[in-house]
Amino acid sequence: MWRSILLLGILIALPAIGRCDTVEFTVNPASTGTFIQGPGNIDLFSSALNGTVLAGQSISLDLLFSNDVLARLFLSDPSSFGAELSIHTSAGTFPGFSGPTTGYLLDSNGSQFGGTQDAGRAEGQDGTFDMGLVSFTSGKLAGAQTMDISGVHFDTSFPNNGFVITDAQFRFTFNSADDGVEFGTAKQLPEPSSLWLILIGTPMIAAVVRRSRRKMLAVNLP
Repeated sequence: MWRSILLLGILIALPAIGRCDTVEFTVNPASTGTFIQGPGNIDLFSSALNGTVLAGQSISLDLLFSNDVLARLFLSDPSSFGAELSIHTSAGTFPGFSGPTTGYLLDSNGSQFGGTQDAGRAEGQDGTFDMGLVSFTSGKLAGAQTMDISGVHFDTSFPNNGFVITDAQFRFTFNSADDGVEFGTAKQLPEPSSLWLILIGTPMIAAVVRRSRRKMLAVNLP
């Protein structure tokens, strides 16, 4: 009998241990199919966690783009890129920090892409607490300059204060003008290599045209 009670207790406790939530963020259709160039931030929002009481629970979060949308990242300098989750709460002031947090990117199939890294953590006087990945290097990303990701994964624990989640904000940060992102489904996104050629080739073509015009002017001068 005691074994049955113990087993029942373990089964009841299991959902709270290693719980994994999928949080979907909707990309504005007007933003799909267009290369969004840095530097700057791109913010997406989700209400999937709204109403969750902060009770110190350990949780795994898969932050995904809805409707099978992927984000194609162009990272000439991975160290200038960041991925951050800000959770808004009812606290109205500093809500506390999340527990120790790790995370990684998710490839187009939802599997881990690149290395796992310790996430930075913060809290804000506006009632938000944050976790972010900023330690990207070419090594952690297997030397990739262009990659398709379906989202980001975090393993974390929430503060234990009884406040309620009111919104979730997902942010990409690009600190380099050479970097950026394009959103779209697998069918909408062109081959990465051809797109890099377009992005790199356009300035080159413009330069060639300018040189050609200068030569023509020089020839026509009396």
